[in-house]
Amino acid sequence: MGPRGGGVFAEFTAADAGQGAGAITGGSGGGYVQGHVLGLVARATVLPGNYSLHAYSAVIGPRLAVSVPIFRVFLEGGGGMGRTDNYNGQGPLGTSWGAAWQVDAGFSHRILGRIDWRILDAGYGHIYAGSGVSPVMLSTGLALHVW
Repeated sequence: MGPRGGGVFAEFTAADAGQGAGAITGGSGGGYVQGHVLGLVARATVLPGNYSLHAYSAVIGPRLAVSVPIFRVFLEGGGGMGRTDNYNGQGPLGTSWGAAWQVDAGFSHRILGRIDWRILDAGYGHIYAGSGVSPVMLSTGLALHVW
């Protein structure tokens, strides 16, 4: 079992969006409330770091987390809204909004009193905007336990 509580997190994120767009970078952040195993997470992902594609999403959904020796392992999934912006050498080609979903799995380790290092957070999702974007994401960051 694990502790109950809630917290907020911020992460640096690198992603491969496919479609020949190359790597895009940005960040993820959000908050969660956690029971012994089951919880709820709200997450926003912002990936503006590419010259041809920008992707943004905000999702909310269930979170599972269990403590194993040394680490806390988590699995999060959610649905919500997303946006993609496409660019070429001349400027923006268009912006599209649509439904989005995202699944994340990872593990964290307590480094200070209320601070965890989210060592690895691997994610995959889809934004149903324009021709659709399916970023594969790797993140690392910090979580602060609020209670």
